[in-house]
Amino acid sequence: MSFLAAAAIMIWAQPLGSLEAQASPSAGVPSAPSAAPSSVPTAGTEATLRRLVAGLASGSPDYDKLSPRFAEVVRNDLPMTHPMFKKLGELKSVTYRGHGMMGDDAYNLVFANGEVFMSVALDPEGRMAGGILQPGGKVPYR
Repeated sequence: MSFLAAAAIMIWAQPLGSLEAQASPSAGVPSAPSAAPSSVPTAGTEATLRRLVAGLASGSPDYDKLSPRFAEVVRNDLPMTHPMFKKLGELKSVTYRGHGMMGDDAYNLVFANGEVFMSVALDPEGRMAGGILQPGGKVPYR
């Protein structure tokens, strides 16, 4: 995956900040932080994330399920994100990793052809308002 696509997508990270927890390396493969035993995802974030991923893979995200500001970011980035998610193939697993400092929920997504780290923040209406996307499943930190 191109560095340019990853850099452009990191715009999503600007309003959300970095994750609270530190990454713990495993067998040479970077991974997201482990979720604390009492940590549970915010209701609706996993479904929202799955819906966005399916929309990016098909090239037709449901912009009504995104806040207006975030919908514009997704629309502008679609020429880069659509080919990336299409190339990743079928979504195999979604693993919750914990809460970020800005109220986002962090997930590790494993696809048939790769892995990404994503976070999700919802607005008061339950629409996706932002998040972080990091190809390769590496946890982004500032």
